[in-house]
Amino acid sequence: MSTLAIVARQGGLGDRFSNAWAYVFTGAMIVLSLFPVYWVLTYSLKSKRDSLITPPLWLFDPTADHYIKLWGHETFKYAFLNSVIVTIIGLALSLAIAIPTAYAIVRMKVRGRNLVGVWLILAYMLPEFLFVIPMFSLYQWTGLYDTHVGLALMYQVHVLPLSIWLLSSFFREINPAIDEAARIEGASHWQILTRIYVPCTLPGIAATAVLNAIWIWNELAIALGLTFSKAQTITLGVTSFRGYAAFDWGAMTAASIVAIVPMLLFAIVAQKHIVKGLTLGAVKG
Repeated sequence: MSTLAIVARQGGLGDRFSNAWAYVFTGAMIVLSLFPVYWVLTYSLKSKRDSLITPPLWLFDPTADHYIKLWGHETFKYAFLNSVIVTIIGLALSLAIAIPTAYAIVRMKVRGRNLVGVWLILAYMLPEFLFVIPMFSLYQWTGLYDTHVGLALMYQVHVLPLSIWLLSSFFREINPAIDEAARIEGASHWQILTRIYVPCTLPGIAATAVLNAIWIWNELAIALGLTFSKAQTITLGVTSFRGYAAFDWGAMTAASIVAIVPMLLFAIVAQKHIVKGLTLGAVKG
């Protein structure tokens, strides 16, 4: 066997060995990341007697008692509905403001555009609860405390910078010559935005919407500070099964699974748009 053939054969073995380790490592990371979800799911399906057995049972008779109890709990049902309402309002507000703002930053001569970019980064990096303290009194004075609209407005402090930053990067991928041609034909900025930019960057807008919806749905700190009973979200609803020095672990784990499912389904349905949006402009011909 020639020296070249030996080297090629060794190289092929090395590549296969590297690929095998890559698969093993990826599989291990997937198992580690999904194991907490699996543990919570199995706990939510165990009876109270089975959940107290040590060491934990891996094989057991599943029961839906905790889920039945969950939907009979008024606080949790209202918390779930509140999260749906707040997510829809917050998502609509963020896109309605971010889309024209991103277009103005990218295609119009806006004074201080660089400072706006710095503000976007700083606002996104600041902790959410930092804004709750000064807004608490203002919300009580204006009547926005413990309301869906007030909570959705407060969420814009976080989701707007991310939305504007992402949409600006998507809009920059559109050739400026298209703008010039449209303006020569007499199109206004609003017509260019709605008829050219939005359709061309629809996957990016969808990806931004999914990321915003997931963040709003899972947020806890702002909801904890600016709600009391009427607008409590699902993240607070999960904690409603905690009593004084006692936890209803079965109902709490069932509530956690119910809280995960809507955004999981939303992400699966929009997966194609997420991939297209996040890779928009990444490869240029």
